[in-house]
Amino acid sequence: MKDIFEMMTVTDKEKQDETKIRLGICLKIGNTETICPITGICESYEAFEKEVEALKNNLENVINKAKEIFSGSSLQETLQLNEDMTAEKIWSILSSVDDEDLFVNSFNSLDEAKRKDVAEYVLTQCNIFSGKASVFSSRYSNDKGFME
Repeated sequence: MKDIFEMMTVTDKEKQDETKIRLGICLKIGNTETICPITGICESYEAFEKEVEALKNNLENVINKAKEIFSGSSLQETLQLNEDMTAEKIWSILSSVDDEDLFVNSFNSLDEAKRKDVAEYVLTQCNIFSGKASVFSSRYSNDKGFME
């Protein structure tokens, strides 16, 4: 596969000595090729890294959804999770899962608001030094809202 991502430099018209960057994707339509930005303008490496991490998380979600499609059922259906459940109920189900990949992927497949609710519940109400709460606390990224 051809590399499709390109680094784009953005020069500030007022401060021409300051170079900023953003990530773009190369699109070819007919005979025309163009680079479309897919991240915001970044003034530092750290800001750029954060933007790329967000894209990685988005791609990971797409991979998980594809896995669900090809397996014929969603992780949430497998564990009978739904968005109407309380954080405590979802945690009760997740913490009973022995397979760590299923545990992580099931949590990560929840929508962002529900993941944050569950994370808040686990980190404030559970003993994070033992059991699944320990695994959760060591793998959960507060910045990204996912378990890694």
